[in-house]
Amino acid sequence: MFILTSVLIQCKDENTTSDFDKFTGRWKLYKIQLQDTLTQNWSDATGNNKNRKGFIIYDGLGGMGVHHVSENYENYEFERKGTLDSLTKKDLRHLANNFVYFGTYKVLENEKFIEHHIESYSNPNAWGKIAKRGYEFKGDTLILLPLSSGSGKQARIIWLKLNDKTD
Repeated sequence: MFILTSVLIQCKDENTTSDFDKFTGRWKLYKIQLQDTLTQNWSDATGNNKNRKGFIIYDGLGGMGVHHVSENYENYEFERKGTLDSLTKKDLRHLANNFVYFGTYKVLENEKFIEHHIESYSNPNAWGKIAKRGYEFKGDTLILLPLSSGSGKQARIIWLKLNDKTD
């Protein structure tokens, strides 16, 4: 009986995918939502967070990167062409909508948290910081819940898994 139980437990463990492994791959930003503090209902973000697009990648070895931009970011017409020091305030504000960081990650599976250990970031104030996120998987959808959205409301960032396998 002991041997049979051991075999069944081993089979179950081999067929169960760890959350670390579920993160592995490339994800496309679907939407950012905010939760109303009174009704607890979720609604799509507005302003610079409306219809953002981008990607997050987890390499399966502990390295990660995220990049997302505002709606129609790539269609912006710069007022001035040339080097960064020739750009106008409007041009620089547009570039500030470019959100990117890279680092390592650690999955705290029992607590359902992931930690992004930021090594470089478009915001220098966050270098060396840890961005802790709650997470949830629903099929090929990843929901990240930043612990602080900065807006006073709970935020969730919804990502869709990409199938990047080639023939």
